[in-house]
Amino acid sequence: MPSSIPRAALRRSPRLLWLSTAMILAALLVALGGLIYLVYRDWVDEQRDNLIQEVLWLEQSIRLHMESHQEWGANVADALADEALTGAQFITNTRLFLRENPELLTVERVSADGHRLWNERNLALVQEPPLRNEAYSALWRASRLGRPAYGAYYRAADGKVQFDLVVPLFSQGRFVGGVRLVYGLERLLRYQVPWWIASKYHISVVDLGGRELASKFEGAVRADALTHQIGFDPPGDGLLLRATVYRSGVGLTMPAVAGVIALLVGALAYSLWRLRQHTRERTRAELALEREMTLREAMEDSMKSGLVAIGLEGEILHVNRAFCEMTGTAAQALVGQRPPHSYWPREERPVLERAMRAVRAGAQPEHGFELPFRRSDGERFEVRLYATPLVDRDGTQRGWIATLYDITELKKKRLALNLSHQRFLTVLNGLDAGVCVTEGGSAQLLYANPGFATMWLSCEPDGACCPVFPGLPRLAEAGGSGLEVVLNHGEHWYLLHRRAIEWVNGEAAWLTILSDVTEARQHEARERAQAERFQDTARLIAMGEMASSLAHELNQPLTAINTYASGLIRRLPADLPLPGGVRDAVQAIADQARRAGQIVNSIRAFVKKHAPQLEATDPSAVIRRAVGLAEGLAAKNGVALEVAQDGRVCRLEMDPVLIEQVLLNLIKNAIEAMVESQTRRPTVAIRTRVGPAYWHVEVADNGPGLAEDMRDRLFTPFYSTKQEGMGIGLNICRSIVEFHRGEFGVNATLSGGCLFWFTLPLLQAETTAA
Repeated sequence: MPSSIPRAALRRSPRLLWLSTAMILAALLVALGGLIYLVYRDWVDEQRDNLIQEVLWLEQSIRLHMESHQEWGANVADALADEALTGAQFITNTRLFLRENPELLTVERVSADGHRLWNERNLALVQEPPLRNEAYSALWRASRLGRPAYGAYYRAADGKVQFDLVVPLFSQGRFVGGVRLVYGLERLLRYQVPWWIASKYHISVVDLGGRELASKFEGAVRADALTHQIGFDPPGDGLLLRATVYRSGVGLTMPAVAGVIALLVGALAYSLWRLRQHTRERTRAELALEREMTLREAMEDSMKSGLVAIGLEGEILHVNRAFCEMTGTAAQALVGQRPPHSYWPREERPVLERAMRAVRAGAQPEHGFELPFRRSDGERFEVRLYATPLVDRDGTQRGWIATLYDITELKKKRLALNLSHQRFLTVLNGLDAGVCVTEGGSAQLLYANPGFATMWLSCEPDGACCPVFPGLPRLAEAGGSGLEVVLNHGEHWYLLHRRAIEWVNGEAAWLTILSDVTEARQHEARERAQAERFQDTARLIAMGEMASSLAHELNQPLTAINTYASGLIRRLPADLPLPGGVRDAVQAIADQARRAGQIVNSIRAFVKKHAPQLEATDPSAVIRRAVGLAEGLAAKNGVALEVAQDGRVCRLEMDPVLIEQVLLNLIKNAIEAMVESQTRRPTVAIRTRVGPAYWHVEVADNGPGLAEDMRDRLFTPFYSTKQEGMGIGLNICRSIVEFHRGEFGVNATLSGGCLFWFTLPLLQAETTAA
């Protein structure tokens, strides 16, 4: 068969592939560089947008603040015009205003000609020189405009920049002066620029020439730092509010990312170089493999016998030229075929499938298989086939390799010789019973018909086997009478008959006749199991009738006890002196008689298949009643009861009397088991847990626990681990829980004890609320 690896593919040079890989790597570098540049540009744009937004916000905040000052000055001017504000009041108001607005240097009342009359400290400023030049500009503008106006900025005696706001003062329509508010530009920035802006930006006020007049903090900024400025109006007059970013670089994040990317690209380039070296070595290995495969193909094609490699699923992996010539089919049509193959005769497929199964099972005859094949033109021929496991170097089996040669003519001669023998075998092969002949001393199989091979050997009747029959010595001593043999753990029953004969070569042999009686024994077993089930059912019916009769008979005396106790309570005068606890004891007799009647009625209804009385119940009350009833038995036997209830409130739809009986029965069983085993410090733990949809209850003890075989049979009717037990208590408990749509089970604890548990579903409303 030709090689499956194209020679052109082995000789093809991968230069174009490596060139394209290098170009892709270069494109990756360019893309990464562009990506880093775009990320940097996006970062710069984001910084600029944030700077502009925060500068606009700061300008608006300062403007609103100064407009509030303007409103205050207008109110003061109106009060002065109406003579509603005296000098002393003016001083008091201005001092308070200056304390709340530290950016203001002073507040003055000035006359129309610029003389300062009042301020926050003095009401006699006549000696002060009048306002001149830039200091007079605000008063001049207010007089001309008739509304509050800002003046030009100017430098004070200490060299710091100031500007004025003048609110005009009119008396009977005549301008008589104004209220002057003097701002310190540096103080305005100091007190009105928030810290979170000043920590990121250098905030300053500059003139039209870019000269800095005042700033929030002193300090130099980088010339290439990101800057944005807008008009500072008010006060206007060419002032600009400028913000400069302290941090102009991208920090360590971007260089670190770029460095990591460069390192990864370098590692990728190194990996590609190593991969190129590996590819060269692999190409040389593939060329060597091609030469070796060519040699092997030449050896296979020169063989006269057929050769076929078969996979684990029976698919054909490889064939040689001789096999193709035998079947008359090309190799391409044979490789990949799965059973049934094209060269299998349709009527002989069962034989070939059995041979395939024998190969897989490793049950190949010593002389191989003689199998019928069919050529592509329909001609039949016989082959002898030998199969050997096909194993890789690592020990993994990939399938089988089979060699075969044509034995058609040889088979014809042998068939002619065996024709007379086959006539005799036809009679034996038609028997339903198995017949075999074994050598007298070594038990070597001399002959077996197909019935015997099917029932006993599960192989070909002509196979060389040495079966050892169980009980054959006892059968010989019994004179050859029948002996039953059981195989495969009772799955097969056989009846053996044996006697001594003389074989065709004159030597002693044993003739064994084997009959399959499996169906008869299985029928007998079914009848016995049905009889046992009938007995169990009869006992359950009798138990149910007895429980119903007892419930009926006990109901009347219990009702009488309850009636007498209740009547006694009513007839006892309230003022009749009685020993302490008598009335409580009589009431307890009535309550316990009533509860006993409920238990009897519930059990009677359960036995008669009547529906229990389901009601919405708080399960914690059921736990308390059951534990209260078991405390007497526990105290008598020195057993500690531990109760751990889930504190969450829930409600269940159940018959509280039946569930109470289930709990009481589990606690009583645990106490009796620990008392019987003499457990040290016996303890019974009752735990509850409220889940999303179920209420879970556990009753655990620290007793001896249950063996694995006892746990499997624990819920079998009439099976009990106690000497005087009836074996129906746990079965009834599980039936009660399953009627309530719950689950019931038992587990072993880590301390070696036993844990019984059951779950009951919560009410639908509870589940929905959860």
